[in-house]
Amino acid sequence: MEDADAPKDSGGVTSTGTVASVLIATVTFAAALTVPGGYVADDHPNAGTAASAGRFAFRAFAVSDTMAFLCSIVGTCLLVVGEAREVRPSTGRLQAYQGSACALVTAGAQFMVAAFAFGLQVALGGGADSRWLVVFVHALCSASVLLCFPGIWAPFCLGKVIWRRAGWRGLTNLHRCPSSLEEFLWCFVTSFLAKTLLRTFLPVLIAVTLVVAIVLNIAKPNC
Repeated sequence: MEDADAPKDSGGVTSTGTVASVLIATVTFAAALTVPGGYVADDHPNAGTAASAGRFAFRAFAVSDTMAFLCSIVGTCLLVVGEAREVRPSTGRLQAYQGSACALVTAGAQFMVAAFAFGLQVALGGGADSRWLVVFVHALCSASVLLCFPGIWAPFCLGKVIWRRAGWRGLTNLHRCPSSLEEFLWCFVTSFLAKTLLRTFLPVLIAVTLVVAIVLNIAKPNC
């Protein structure tokens, strides 16, 4: 018998999120085992290690791929636990699991885009022939991270409305003076401003890292 308290679309959200998170985890796991740039030959020192391990692009690829894999795995676990029978009667808990999982899967997709850009840069090498191709790839990936994921910039429109009506107190959740530092920090962490900044932090960080990679690729191709 279907639970009346459960959201009507929870099954669709969970199924779609699970497919996306598992796909991201599969792709990033495979990318970690087949690193771009190849491995050092057996007749050289450090045989079997990644040939481009010392480059900035490879290190950025490793970090991005790891973050994408972990975000997708944790998101998958949250979706599985959220769909468990013992969680279904509590709509609030179910929505919390789904919301956290959605945020993690989105972050995993963003990191996967970054891993693709950095991995392709390593595969193309640092020669002059591929320099502008790398710039093109990084520019498109940076734009996709900043513009193609829903919910990144939309809260800023609502923030303008809150600013007009309640000012800084409305944005920071400080409608009254906190009695302690702990209460002040809690009010700010749970405020609309803090949640919006956290939502946009990762995409901006990824885009900045891609821009740094573009600059290093032009200034120091072999870095």
